[in-house]
Amino acid sequence: MGSIIRKAQAVAMILLMVIFVSGCGATGASTKEKVMQWSGDWPRPPLFQGNNFANGGIGEATNFVFEGLVQNVRISNEQHLRLAKSIEFHDDYAEVKLVDDAVWHDGEPFTSKDVWAYYTLNNGAEVTQYMKEIEIVDEKTLRVHWLQPQANEIVLSFLLGQDKQATIPYHIYGKYVDRAAELLAQAPAYSPEEQLIKKGKFGLNIDDDLQKKIDENWQDFLVAGPEMPIGTGPFTVSRVTSSDMLLEKFPDYYLADKIKFDKVTIKNPGTEGAAGFALLRSGQIDYRDGTPPQDILESLLASNKDLVHFKMLDPASVGILYNQDRPPFDKKEFRQAITYAIDRSKAREVGNVYGREPTTSITGLVPSDMKNWIKPEVIEDMRDYSYNPEKAEEMLKDLGWSRDKEGIWRDPDGVRPDFVIGVNATWQNGLMPGQIVAEQLTAFGIPTRLMAVDGTVYFNNVSKDKGLYDMSLDWVDVAWGFMFPWQSIREVYEGNIAKMMHMPRYDSDHKDPEKRDKINLRLKSYDGVEFDVREVIQKIPYMDEEEYTEWFSRMAWANNEEAFGVNLFQNVTGTWLNQAHLDGLPLESQIEKYDRNIPVPETDEEMREVLKTNFFNSGIQPFIEGQYRPKE
Repeated sequence: MGSIIRKAQAVAMILLMVIFVSGCGATGASTKEKVMQWSGDWPRPPLFQGNNFANGGIGEATNFVFEGLVQNVRISNEQHLRLAKSIEFHDDYAEVKLVDDAVWHDGEPFTSKDVWAYYTLNNGAEVTQYMKEIEIVDEKTLRVHWLQPQANEIVLSFLLGQDKQATIPYHIYGKYVDRAAELLAQAPAYSPEEQLIKKGKFGLNIDDDLQKKIDENWQDFLVAGPEMPIGTGPFTVSRVTSSDMLLEKFPDYYLADKIKFDKVTIKNPGTEGAAGFALLRSGQIDYRDGTPPQDILESLLASNKDLVHFKMLDPASVGILYNQDRPPFDKKEFRQAITYAIDRSKAREVGNVYGREPTTSITGLVPSDMKNWIKPEVIEDMRDYSYNPEKAEEMLKDLGWSRDKEGIWRDPDGVRPDFVIGVNATWQNGLMPGQIVAEQLTAFGIPTRLMAVDGTVYFNNVSKDKGLYDMSLDWVDVAWGFMFPWQSIREVYEGNIAKMMHMPRYDSDHKDPEKRDKINLRLKSYDGVEFDVREVIQKIPYMDEEEYTEWFSRMAWANNEEAFGVNLFQNVTGTWLNQAHLDGLPLESQIEKYDRNIPVPETDEEMREVLKTNFFNSGIQPFIEGQYRPKE
């Protein structure tokens, strides 16, 4: 009998242990790993490597792994301190204090020498054109000494915010950093007057032979990266395949207590946009940026009741660029007439129904930001290009154009036009608006057709050498990096937009080497002041607020009057979030009110909250401030 009792007691103990273990398992389920699901792109292995500067970098993992001293936020013009605890500007230098406990993912401390290493090796960074040297005061303090005359603080701050300075750890890449420093030390310095024009890195006059050696050292550096990236950010890359990437929380991150996710999984949907939307629809990802066409957006919301879409202004517009090398687009009055003949409302409705229509042509400023930089009386005085076919007809007749019996316009020589609008065929935002504009102009009596070609072919065709299209449809009035208009206005005169519009340039063999292939344009402003565009662009970084406000006003007014192109609509982008998996969503009271389809905020405060949700705008900020935290 005793043995039976002992056996019964043993069985009971086993049952209790099973129940206990099961109970522990149930408790463990409530504390399981918190994972955020993402989508994005990256170089497919074996191309993927740890060097962020190698071809393709590390793709979607960049903002999780790498940081800078500060983070620029587009549209709001905010800057968030990251690895910098403080940045103080003095008479001829900026003193940067680094956070105390930042470390690289391999455990080495992040120090002032790493910032010095970044700019010494990556000396092509734009801000080095304004730097004299970087002084290492101690392990957590550095001073950036500026070239004289010193650029204004707003330009220098935003240029610093463009860079992710924690991407070249000295303890890994010291060999290449020291070689770069050795080479830079061989170059003589420009005089202050020369530097204003030459814009040499660190104010140095680097000849072709020395630049070749610097470039060779850089190329050696590009293939020297570790297998996995080593940064200072809140996550490390644990695994990479062609279709999936796994990131794990870095326990020694200096703000680790604010990061509420243990892991981030990233799926690669490829270049097909529909695949990314399918991941959203099925709940396989918790975040995605971008605002698709209205029908797709509403279909996604209807198919998954957990999705919320927050809209926000994008610092870029979709527009038509006129090729000034192809007559009659070389005449301002013709460009103005064509601009009046385009009904941009119809283009916006098919391109981005949520977009904002300006009444300007192309100014060089993001339309929603004009009021922050241009004098109100100048904005009021700008030519209004609202749809006005009667005005277009009147201007064409003044130019000697006339309609034939079929209603088709003919130029003064009796030639019927046959215009082509070029567009990148893979750009969804451009195809339909481009087709609408072509149809509108054709209906107006200006035969026009859209030519959609592969992206590589398109950019080659719009180049200065070829210029095969009369018009191009592309991004216009863009401020991708930061909102100080010096950047976006330069795009009109010197960037890709300028090349597509074939802005007048000095010959590449001009007798003055400082003018070769540079913008050759004089404009007249609202107050009668005539100015050389290139000279003003060079001087703006050194102007005070009153001066640059005056010049932004003059240049924007003159650009609008010249009608270099037409801004069809300012883009609206957005953030998709899955509220079944995430807490901390902004504008909580509006989610139900708008049935999860939140409109563009009307107040600055609400706009700032929505902007923080967008990873492209604000990097890791949403993780730190709690906009991304797991649903409990």
